Amino acid sequence: MIFNYYKNKFLIKIGIILLFFIAIIAFIIIPALAEIYRVNQEISAERTKLERKLALGLNIKKIIKDLEEIEETIRYLDDVLIDKNQELAFINNLEVLSSQYGLKIEINSDFTGVDLGANIAQVEIQALVSGNYKQILRFLNGIEKQKNYFNFKIITFSKNKRAGSSEVQVQLIGNAYFKK
Repeated sequence: MIFNYYKNKFLIKIGIILLFFIAIIAFIIIPALAEIYRVNQEISAERTKLERKLALGLNIKKIIKDLEEIEETIRYLDDVLIDKNQELAFINNLEVLSSQYGLKIEINSDFTGVDLGANIAQVEIQALVSGNYKQILRFLNGIEKQKNYFNFKIITFSKNKRAGSSEVQVQLIGNAYFKK
């Protein structure tokens, strides 16, 4: 009997302890684990959102850098392209350059431009230049050094048909690019 008494008392104490641990698990540990899981999910979602924002911020920085590079290119294009209604000034520059090297020049163009988009027009210009060979080479080099862009398509050299003449004629056909 005494043995049963102590055995029952022991089993009751173990039962109370087990109930205590089950209560702790059910009311403290499981809600805490659920809260930890929820916080972990929120942190993961926030991390993903911040990574997207960081990537977007980096993209914005890259876009700003690209725009700055494009602005520099646009400034360069502003110098290279001939301003609107400045065809006469361009032709005058070619005539001044030819007279500087002692050459005769005849320029032909109707100045009807081909639209290239982005407010740029391409105009074909033909020129017949007469003089000695070295002067013509200097003239061509002078054209290349001008700030405006004149793209040669055809350069044809021919000797003057008069006997004993050292004069050379050059037919230049090329494109000049104008702002619209």
